[in-house]
Amino acid sequence: MKKIICIAAFIFSSIAFANTPSSREPVSSIIVMPWDINQDANLLKNIKKNGFSHVTFYLNWSDIENQKNQYQFSHYYKYLDAIVNSGLSLIMVLDMGGRSYLDENGKKIPDASTVPAWVYKDHPDSVMKNFSGEYQWQLDFTDDFIQKKSTEFTEKTVLHFSNRYPGKILGFSVGLQEEHEIKYGQTGYQWRDYKKSTQNDFSKKYGTPQPVINYNNNIHLGPQKIEPLLYIHKEYRENRLRDATCLYSKAIRKNGALAMGYFAETFTSHDAIYATGVVEKLADCIDIAVIDFNFYDGYKLVPDTDVLPTLANYMGSLGYKQIMVGAYAEVWERQKKTHELIPVINRTITQALSQSNVIGFEVGGFQRQATAGQSATIDTEKLSAIAIKPANDSPKLEKRRAKIGILGSATNFYVWHGERSAGRNTHRDALFAAYKILNSQPELDVHLIGEKNLLQDDPIIQSLDAILVPHQTALPQSIKSKLATYWKNGGALVQDMRLGEFDENGKPTADWMNDVFGISKIKWKNKGGVFLINGEVLRLKPSRSLYTSYASITPRQGYKLLATDILQPENGIMVRGERTLVFGFMPQLIEDPTKDAWRKIFVQEIMNVVPQRANSVQVK
Repeated sequence: MKKIICIAAFIFSSIAFANTPSSREPVSSIIVMPWDINQDANLLKNIKKNGFSHVTFYLNWSDIENQKNQYQFSHYYKYLDAIVNSGLSLIMVLDMGGRSYLDENGKKIPDASTVPAWVYKDHPDSVMKNFSGEYQWQLDFTDDFIQKKSTEFTEKTVLHFSNRYPGKILGFSVGLQEEHEIKYGQTGYQWRDYKKSTQNDFSKKYGTPQPVINYNNNIHLGPQKIEPLLYIHKEYRENRLRDATCLYSKAIRKNGALAMGYFAETFTSHDAIYATGVVEKLADCIDIAVIDFNFYDGYKLVPDTDVLPTLANYMGSLGYKQIMVGAYAEVWERQKKTHELIPVINRTITQALSQSNVIGFEVGGFQRQATAGQSATIDTEKLSAIAIKPANDSPKLEKRRAKIGILGSATNFYVWHGERSAGRNTHRDALFAAYKILNSQPELDVHLIGEKNLLQDDPIIQSLDAILVPHQTALPQSIKSKLATYWKNGGALVQDMRLGEFDENGKPTADWMNDVFGISKIKWKNKGGVFLINGEVLRLKPSRSLYTSYASITPRQGYKLLATDILQPENGIMVRGERTLVFGFMPQLIEDPTKDAWRKIFVQEIMNVVPQRANSVQVK
């Protein structure tokens, strides 16, 4: 899957958008490459005409410092001058990630990348290696020499273009592609970094060689392969990426500019993405965060309007003050289905812009198909198809809404690497469906939170009336302890089943926080059942999305069964305690004709365990 999860969205496609006037004009940017401008003399005029305010443009380190210590910026003047003179502002990506190099006509140059050739030639040991010992295009951004030279490139480039285009640059993006993972990126599937210095550093810190983790886990198969070094390995990678990113952010800010960072869709494990948890560690280093989605899950097209608003909410919970959403269509374009995606993009961006800290959006991937002798370029006919409605910012008076946190655990998605139990990632679907259902309730104020919020005792945690943990089956004990403390301090806890049944390395714990949730024992059922709840009889049928039918729960003394098994009345699939609620299934993922009834119960029973603290307040 073509997905960049670190700090630059290396997507070399461009798209279109037409914005209607609103009281809060969002930043609206489109990726433009040199060959786009070269092939269409009217392109920039049409971009401006169709409502865009910004152009996202890539600055290659290999162009600017083609010869060591000789910085040349004039290569970009004709393009950037044309953009600014057209009335458009700029987002600049400082590309030093080692992607394949394309010339001004969009032609790929063999054996060339966005890193200067002299770096590879003169300093080969400063480049990453995969686990087979082969050199990669990506640089080792922990290397002293690379840090020195790439920081110089960053500082000089930011200073030069800030002076040349004062007031016209929104920010400079840290353009790394430090992919410490197996995934399909610019150079294919491979693990990195396994060079000698990295191996020595890891061994020094942890007393063991760096592991190679390459396996798939599916929860429906039961206990999976335990990887004892999984958690420390992912922490090691994330921390290295965090340190490098913050280094370059400091260099950008040093010259009075804003530092930007791009993060691809997180809470997914289908294509073995690693280092997604770094998003929780960079809020202090990134002034404007861009969270993006290409409406593709690695296997099929996903026309989901809820992903970007959900992820934008998560970014806000993590502390990012200014957020943009990125909607990319390159996979749909290749399958000639872009016309079907455009309404989805319109709706998803409109939804995201309703959040107060979402300042704008970026789009990409709407291109003509390349022809012989000519690279793909922006299809201006598609520009007018994107129409974003203004957000409604009018305040209104309401009763105080119950504030619900939904926990999304990066640890969980590391453990369930390659999860496809339901033909999709069940953990991801349960998380996103829970957010969608609860966020649609006018009486609820929903926030997607991360492990960082709990571990750092973030103020947002203290403001929550309840926390829902939706099928986050692998959690560190530290997170479970924080959840227990939150409950003891008066908050409500809800799980839809299997909370922390595995630890951070995939080892079974045989515990769903049983003491807190009042669980005496659990027996798995692989067939459907009939249950009595609130005097109503409801049937639960097996389905692919549930992957395993349900867990029959026997409650401890003092806890109440809410959905009693007709055939075994001492057991059931919902148990309630003092500010706790546990489901033995995932009501948000039921797909049969009973789904509306179960989802109504899902919402109502969560509301029933929330401490009552209703007051009238003004909300926006």
